[in-house]
Parts: sequence; structure tokens; C-alpha cells
Amino acid sequence: MIARTALAGLAATLLGLAAVPAHAADKRMVTYDSASPEARRLTGAGLTFVFTRQFFQTRILAVRATAVPVGVVPRPSRDAAVNRQLDALMGEDRGKGALYEIDPEKAEGKVMIQAFCPGSVKGWLAIGAVNDRKPLRVYAFGDDGSGGVRKCAAMDFTWRGDWQMPRPKGGDTRKAVFRPDYGRPGS
Repeated sequence: MIARTALAGLAATLLGLAAVPAHAADKRMVTYDSASPEARRLTGAGLTFVFTRQFFQTRILAVRATAVPVGVVPRPSRDAAVNRQLDALMGEDRGKGALYEIDPEKAEGKVMIQAFCPGSVKGWLAIGAVNDRKPLRVYAFGDDGSGGVRKCAAMDFTWRGDWQMPRPKGGDTRKAVFRPDYGRPGS
């Protein structure tokens, strides 16, 4: 009887947590410095990520080059066949990291796809776990022109720090982060 009551209580708690609105997610912005030669070559100083964390899930909302006003708005990759190909290309890191498609029509998506994978029209990122004070590995992939995908880069980064999230009028954090003058005095 006690076990049944405890189980019912646990189920009610989990249902209540599932009903928490998405805007209750913990929205953060963190910066990583380039650690590997490939990361320095492709990103310069490093990458800044805007993401939400709700319960045990992290969703990347924006990826921006830290030193220059260039960035992408990734979306979770939902194509199972492509995801299997991407995962297979990651070797020992297979299954580690979330897979995202770079939206070429948002922000500087086309520019970033060409920077990471010259000649590609489509691009993807595999982003490892974004954790405080821990290194991060990011893979960049592009289409190979014949319906497949190719690995273009494996970049390593070291933790730099948290940023205070912008508080823009209208609440569009992503738009504020992609402004070229973001982070400058008076912006």
C-alpha cells in the first residue's frame, strides 16, 4: 500500500514537472576559447553559445563566433538517416553530443557553412555537453554534393565563462545576441 501511494505521488510529480512551460527553462550564455589548431583556424578566439537547460536537457539556441559578429541559429537535426551518418563520422565520440542543423537562411548560416565546410550547401554541428568549466568538442559537417555528409572539422575548446543574458525590449534574446554591437557599451 505504501509503495503504491509513493508510486502514485512520484507519477503526479513527474506529470506536474512535464507541464512546466518552456519559458521556465534556464537560459544562459557561455563562452569557450579555441584550444585546438583547427578551432583557432575556423573560429578565431572561440565560440559563444546561447542555450536553455530544462531538467536534464540542453538546447542550443544560437552559436556565435566570440570575436566577430558572425553566428548561426541551429535547429535540432531530426532526419534519422542523416543523424546516423553524422554519428558514424564522429569515431570515438559517437553518441556524444547533440546534433544540430545549421539554418542557412538565419543569421550568417550560409557564411558559417562555407567557413566550416567549403563547397557545402548544408551544414550540421555536433555539440558536446555544455558544462561549466569543462572542455567542449564541436564537430562540423557538410553535405558532400551527392546526398551524403562529410566531416569537415573536429574543434576543441576550453571553458572561458558565463555571460549575463541580455534583457532586450520585447524579450527576443536571440535577436539581441546577434546584433553586431551586442556587448559594446550603450548597446
